[in-house]
Amino acid sequence: MSDEFSPIRPKSVPLSHTLPETDQPSETRSVPRLGAIVIVLMFATGLGVFLVVPYWVERPNVDIRPFEPVAPSTEPSADVRREPVLPPFQTLQREQARVSAQEELAQFVELQLKLEKTMQVGSWGQVGYDAANALANEGDERFLRGEYDNAIGKYQSARAELELLIERGGELLSEALEEGQTALNIRDQATATDRYQIALAIDPNNKTAQRGLARAVLLPEIGRLMREARNHELAERWSQAVTTYGEVINLDDQTTGVVTRLRAARSEHTRQRITLALSEGLAALDKGKLDAAKKGFQAALQLDPGNQIALGGLEQVAELGELRKIASLRETGQRAEGAEEWSAALTAYEAILAVDDNIQFAVEGRQRSFVQRRTFRTLGNIIANPDKLSSKELFADAGRLVEEARLLTPRGPVLERQIKETEQLLITYGKLVAVTLRSDNATLVTLSTIGKLGAFAEKQLELRPGAYTLIGSRDGCQDVRQNILVRPDMQPVDIRCQKTF
Repeated sequence: MSDEFSPIRPKSVPLSHTLPETDQPSETRSVPRLGAIVIVLMFATGLGVFLVVPYWVERPNVDIRPFEPVAPSTEPSADVRREPVLPPFQTLQREQARVSAQEELAQFVELQLKLEKTMQVGSWGQVGYDAANALANEGDERFLRGEYDNAIGKYQSARAELELLIERGGELLSEALEEGQTALNIRDQATATDRYQIALAIDPNNKTAQRGLARAVLLPEIGRLMREARNHELAERWSQAVTTYGEVINLDDQTTGVVTRLRAARSEHTRQRITLALSEGLAALDKGKLDAAKKGFQAALQLDPGNQIALGGLEQVAELGELRKIASLRETGQRAEGAEEWSAALTAYEAILAVDDNIQFAVEGRQRSFVQRRTFRTLGNIIANPDKLSSKELFADAGRLVEEARLLTPRGPVLERQIKETEQLLITYGKLVAVTLRSDNATLVTLSTIGKLGAFAEKQLELRPGAYTLIGSRDGCQDVRQNILVRPDMQPVDIRCQKTF
């Protein structure tokens, strides 16, 4: 069929549709010129509408080839009557109806192409599609006969059928996707595959259906892994369960329930590890293996920072550790006391008090060790440097120290020996010795621990044995200094300034 028409040619028509031109009264032919001009203008206007208006209307170029053309009429061509020539306004209306019919047809063809090429209508809606095409063919028949209004109705009905098909196709697609997802959730591979294939038949590019079909392929392996993980759970092999659920997620992280099951398995695995760590810690604590117990409790706290059992266990470890440390230090201190190693004993007791400063035996041990060490050191210094006993003050201090030392307990053999040696020194250095000093009667002499002796030629003194220093000074001469040791039966000592400036 063709949507092109031959232009309508004007032909001479009478100005009146009731009388022939030759029958008009003679009065008409005698109309004044002005009236004739008006009539001519009216005729020209009508002719212009008749000739021009059909070309103003845009004629869409519509391809209706998807339909089978209606077979031409078998009536003899001689019987086909030429359509009567219509007035301009009716011609315009007819042309507008023809254009509208073509527009309706164009909309129908657009939907038809969508159903055929995009939605694969042949696989799910062929019956409805055939019915729509049949209506469109009827519209073609009306169009070819020039019954444009009737053609419009048929085309509209055909388009409505296609719109219903498109709507139905969308519903089928949604249903297939939903049923496919449901089948995936229960791991029904056959149903999931079938539904997603239906969805792809309607919409071959549907991403959801493509992903769903790919997931359906994995369902047998996923089902096997899920069963394996469940068996691990039943046997409380939580570590293996966590690993297996992880494999499922690596295959398809959308598998129903796998994330929840993995989270639960991890929680149980953590609980199991906590229980094991606590058990190891408590067992080690019972055996007195404090380091192993501490390690177990700390491992439990890493998994569960607020675990009260682990915290309590660490407190017990600390307490037992302190008790053990205190006991060890006490033993060290007592052993050092027995050996009269008072510095070591003092160190041990101070370490105990650093743990707990209220431990009475450590307080007493520290005090005892401090006094013993001080006495031991002082007596040792006196014995090592007896000549310092020449000082009256130091001699008196040594005597008091010996008296205090005799009251100390315990008094071991080392201290006892020091006391005796010091007592002997006090006896020795307590006896005065006659000392003769000689000079030049011009040098001023000073004796340490005694004071100024003045100038003399010879002076007799009684001094305790020990170390003394003589200092001589004289105007115009350098001072002289001389250290002497006072001993019984010692020779006279000469002190004088001789070297001038």
